[in-house]
Amino acid sequence: MIKILVVEDQAEKRLKIISHLTSLDGIGIDNIEHADNVIDAKRLLKRTKYSLLVLDINIPLRSDQATARGGGLELITFIRTNIQAIPPSYIFGMTAYDDAFSAASAEFSSALWKLVMFDPEDNSWMESLTAAVAFLVSRHCPPFENDGTTYHFDVGVVVALEEELAPFRELLEDWREVPVAYDPARYFTGKIQRGSGYATVVAVASPRMGLPTAAVTTTKLIISFRPRYLITSGICAGVKEKTQIGDILVSDPCFDWGSGKWVASDSGALTFRPAAYPWRLSESLRREVAALGEKSDLLSNLARGFNGGRPSNVPVVIIDAMASGGSVLQAEALMADVRAQHKNLIGIDMESYGVLTAAEYCGAPPPRAIAVKSVCDFGDGEKNDSFHAYAARVSASFAVELVRRLEFDD
Repeated sequence: MIKILVVEDQAEKRLKIISHLTSLDGIGIDNIEHADNVIDAKRLLKRTKYSLLVLDINIPLRSDQATARGGGLELITFIRTNIQAIPPSYIFGMTAYDDAFSAASAEFSSALWKLVMFDPEDNSWMESLTAAVAFLVSRHCPPFENDGTTYHFDVGVVVALEEELAPFRELLEDWREVPVAYDPARYFTGKIQRGSGYATVVAVASPRMGLPTAAVTTTKLIISFRPRYLITSGICAGVKEKTQIGDILVSDPCFDWGSGKWVASDSGALTFRPAAYPWRLSESLRREVAALGEKSDLLSNLARGFNGGRPSNVPVVIIDAMASGGSVLQAEALMADVRAQHKNLIGIDMESYGVLTAAEYCGAPPPRAIAVKSVCDFGDGEKNDSFHAYAARVSASFAVELVRRLEFDD
């Protein structure tokens, strides 16, 4: 997402600048923040990587002071010399005064910095600003530049199967494919409405099932798009005595049931000794999931949103232990072996642990990750594909509702 900071203390001029920016392709009001003094602008530049800084050369140093000639140059010095500053990709300077223009000219020596004269009776400055934005929009494509603090998307979604991606295509607005240079994976972006605004989403399906592929696919998505939250959605096997078809399972903890070692006894019998290193769900995400789980009408509507065969029960939300492994389980004895590793086990899949591991080790800024799966079978001899599409739709719908509740402030 292109982020623009407008630093201008005159309300009428600021309104004119922002109005022009939002008239350009690729720029909406959600892309723009503004400040009217140097101190507030410095605070924002410490927090966010801006694609474009539109800077009036004459601005107050503080909000309780009058306009200072050349005050904006203090911000330029801050960007050049202070290690806490996150330099914008492009700086567009403006002034209505000849002396300020002359004083600032030396500072705007970079090829990516532009200084123009502002005249309320002459709109020629708009052409230069339009060109700057067009350049940034053309360059704003994944993999995005990473400064260790800036998120470029609100939510990343990783699924294991194309059929698990299909519900998001139906549920999200403005769905489109976005290529990443030198990466053969197919990434898709969309939007989820949240009140008067939107959450931006990037989604990808792994090329095949399993923990290693899920971890690699997730790592690539994070590096290229830097989402604030990461959700893995789709289908799973439930524990029969604790779940029903369609139930929404949120892992806490999530562990790899294949992690450990096999040892031989004196008689030669092999015994598996598990060594789980689980990932936990953050308390803030747990709170939001639990709150959604109390909305029985919502869960009933999620189930009815599927156009096809579905079970008679209304899905419920269960937060507890889930296991991931590299094999599909289709026998009660094997399910029992995995259940023995955690007394509270509610479900098993093949990807969640890999996704959560990638989120943990991806570097800064890390996403906050959650696994949301829906039960399609019980991993026993009666395993079949009858409820794959239904479970995929229920888990995706719940994930979308969860996004509507999340906080996206820095």
